[in-house]
Amino acid sequence: MYPTLFEENKLLLIDRLDQAYFPAANVPSEYLPLIIPYAGLYYEQDDDYNVLSQHIQLGPFSLWLHDVFACNDIVLRPYTPFHIWALHFMYEDTLRAELVKTNTFTLEERQCNLFNLYSHMPRVPMQGGKKILSFHINILPSDMMVLVQQYPGLYYLANKRVQRKSSVINEKPYRINAVCNMLIQSILSCRYVEMPAAYFLQRCCLDLFLNFAQQDAIADEIRPPTEAQTALFNQIFTYLTEHPHINHTVQEIAKMFNMPGVKLAQGFRAQFSIGITPFLHMVKMNMIYHTLMQRACTLRDLALVGGYSHIEDMVRDVEKHYGCNLAALRRSM
Repeated sequence: MYPTLFEENKLLLIDRLDQAYFPAANVPSEYLPLIIPYAGLYYEQDDDYNVLSQHIQLGPFSLWLHDVFACNDIVLRPYTPFHIWALHFMYEDTLRAELVKTNTFTLEERQCNLFNLYSHMPRVPMQGGKKILSFHINILPSDMMVLVQQYPGLYYLANKRVQRKSSVINEKPYRINAVCNMLIQSILSCRYVEMPAAYFLQRCCLDLFLNFAQQDAIADEIRPPTEAQTALFNQIFTYLTEHPHINHTVQEIAKMFNMPGVKLAQGFRAQFSIGITPFLHMVKMNMIYHTLMQRACTLRDLALVGGYSHIEDMVRDVEKHYGCNLAALRRSM
């Protein structure tokens, strides 16, 4: 079904035709803190390397995490059995991929790229003693075209020209900004299962694609920020994530940080690839969703915490954001 490799070459399946998961009880204990409860698992080990792969199917998104440790020098051979787009985020180390014989690409730590991948196996040499976390979300190109009808923010990305061979879709790599990192950490730390996990994680995947699409769309317009600008907007980001229950206006935040509202809005989008108003909505929806998972919280109490005058308005916003039926979600808990 899949290619067979020998010696230092190690097959890394970045998607699969079928899912026959590995029993969690057979995963070495040192990996247990890394496991997302809702994920299916694969574990492989030999004298050269160890790899724990986690997979979650979330609507059109196929979410994968690969924790790879090389005991000796190896060559990873990533392989997908069908054509996909893969939004890839690199953590913990840097690797150089050989996409084709004449084309190499560096997978830098804390960078993200969108790959157009066919069924061939690039070479990714990995030195002994190295450890990486490869986090990627796969989607079929046809599903991307369907998704853009509901989320116009993906239009520019969905309509980019791609080569008829495995390649990087974006012209230059992008950084894992604070919003992407927040979403990825939310996925890695998610302890929900079944329906609550599915709705929450699928929304995180969508927001990662939307953020990347925005970063790609405005890349030519953005000047590298100064250290002072980066520090200031990181301070704003931290404040907003720590106070999701407060209904701020953009002008109130601008006054709080002593800057014009226009400068705040433009700088926030440039720094985090999302408008400040959509970000405020995102963190509020996350706060409400997590609070909803606590059985003791009533909808009336939650509406008050979220700053809603009417329960119906809160329910409408949550259902639209997560694509869920709130009553059914509460019953599934």
